[in-house]
Amino acid sequence: MLTGTADSGDTTAPATQGRIVAQRRGEDDPAQTGKDKGSIAADSDSATGGRAGRRADRLALGSYLLGGLWIIAPLLIHYGRTMPSKPGDRAQAEWFLAWAARFVTHGGNPFHITQLNAPSGVNAMANTSILALGIPMSPITLLFGANVSFDILIVLGVAGSAAAWYWVLSRHVVTNRTAAWVGGLVGGFAPAVTSHAQYHPNLVAQYVVPLLVWRSFKLLEPGRSVRNGLILAALVVFQVFINEETLFLAALATALFLLLYALQRRDLVRAALKPLAAGLGVAAGASLVVLAYPLYYQFLGPGSYHGGEPYMTTFRMDVLGLTTYGSNSVAERFRQYGSIPLPFGAEEHGYFGWSLILLLLALIVWQWHDIWVRCLTITGVVFSVLAWGNPLLVKGHSTHIPGPFALLEHLPLFDTLLPTRLGEVTNWAVTPLIAICAQRLFELQGLAGRTRKILLVGVLGAALVPAAPMPIKTVARPPVPSFVSSGQWRDYVGPGRTVLVVPLPQWDFEAGIYWAASTDAALPLSHGYFLGPADGIKGHHAFVGPVPRPTDKLFSTAMWQRVVPTVTDADREQAKADLQYWRVSLILVPDGAKWTASRLTVEQLFGPGRATGGLTMWDVRDL
Repeated sequence: MLTGTADSGDTTAPATQGRIVAQRRGEDDPAQTGKDKGSIAADSDSATGGRAGRRADRLALGSYLLGGLWIIAPLLIHYGRTMPSKPGDRAQAEWFLAWAARFVTHGGNPFHITQLNAPSGVNAMANTSILALGIPMSPITLLFGANVSFDILIVLGVAGSAAAWYWVLSRHVVTNRTAAWVGGLVGGFAPAVTSHAQYHPNLVAQYVVPLLVWRSFKLLEPGRSVRNGLILAALVVFQVFINEETLFLAALATALFLLLYALQRRDLVRAALKPLAAGLGVAAGASLVVLAYPLYYQFLGPGSYHGGEPYMTTFRMDVLGLTTYGSNSVAERFRQYGSIPLPFGAEEHGYFGWSLILLLLALIVWQWHDIWVRCLTITGVVFSVLAWGNPLLVKGHSTHIPGPFALLEHLPLFDTLLPTRLGEVTNWAVTPLIAICAQRLFELQGLAGRTRKILLVGVLGAALVPAAPMPIKTVARPPVPSFVSSGQWRDYVGPGRTVLVVPLPQWDFEAGIYWAASTDAALPLSHGYFLGPADGIKGHHAFVGPVPRPTDKLFSTAMWQRVVPTVTDADREQAKADLQYWRVSLILVPDGAKWTASRLTVEQLFGPGRATGGLTMWDVRDL
């Protein structure tokens, strides 16, 4: 099997019993001993490291957990009263967590949502419904609320991603636990993970990725194709219900790495092709048994779409992004080292900063003779360049220069991809790179032990500390109106009826989504924040939110321009027809001066409302 410790690819041991064995951990030649301790496929007892190793493991896991708590510290200090400064996608994630809990208690179709977008509903498989996270967290959601589940998932996602990388690195890639710990820091705390802490628990939860890669390498092991294939299939199914995009990227990255390795070590790869093919066949077959219907529903069911939302597919990494620090990093927060305008905070893939990039360049040049370093470097660079998207973005300015992603952007699956997220693979390549090279630094000869340690701490600290994440920025979280939290709304909304919240729930106007999430998704919304087909026609490209109806345009004018549009009698008649289409029984507008235009617009359409419990309501059941 492909091994994981840093050693020259040119000194790799010969294949034994069909394995690709690389001598990277310094054990005896497996051809002589019959043991493949250094193989990434091996479950080596020596890798556990005895009592000292277990202590190191506990320290590593504890530090990662503290790091996860550090990132959400501002939320913990004033719990329940603050939220991230740009909460739109967080509101959506909280709603999906609430909906998963509702599914557990009420049943129904887990792949179709009826609590949004009346009367059509929403294709849950075509959205980030995070069932693999929401269902296990449902007891917490039901007892304490979706916001608590969200924060727990962020901490566990950051710490778990770092811990998973640490485990794979320390057991199968390097022998030095400190080197593995440093790699885990990059794997769990780089901007590709922590920039999503405000919004996306599905993209923070990258702990399956190193396991997917490891188990993919295990497929090269002869004689265990069924066992290895079934384990990989279980991981694939789990990841599908966390985030399919991450799974797609992990598959592409692993395939490219193995291809690069095969091109350089054809003699070793040839013997592994048969077990690899058999294992992949088992994994694919077992996965499809579970995923056939969910995937059918996603791509061909009601509310399915083909092709991404046009604006979102323009999210791409700046050409200078790798040398720029993330917006929430130590360097950017205190010294403003950033050389380019940063994205809005949730899509900072790459963004390692110049100090870490300079260190990586030096280490790569130094260790270029190592086949793993070469393969990891090329993989990371390829995906970083693809993350530039099309056209290229330079210093925050869009150019007319086509990017390499232009060759892929119209292909199936690639056409729904946010190009910037290809940069996640760069982070996955850097994680073992930094661990392998850190071990080589620890093995340097010619320096006294204490001098070497001081030098290493200084070098790694200078590279990593400026890029380290700071706690997320927060703002006050408006309380849920008592009219909603007390359940009074239920007196007005019968079965099959919905609630219209103005401003319409969107990324920028999250109040209605938070309200519905606080009721464990019991409050049925006529609209919502989701992806569906453009024009409501199955198979069209993705569109954010429901298909706009005429009355929506009046509400949008009030929401975005903060002015009251002119309302005619024809508009009033159309508004009644739209309410009937949406099956609305109740209209709610939050209190606050910034919603005055929205409130007055609803008044012009339906007459005066009634102020109650932190909002203004209109009972429109008679309409």
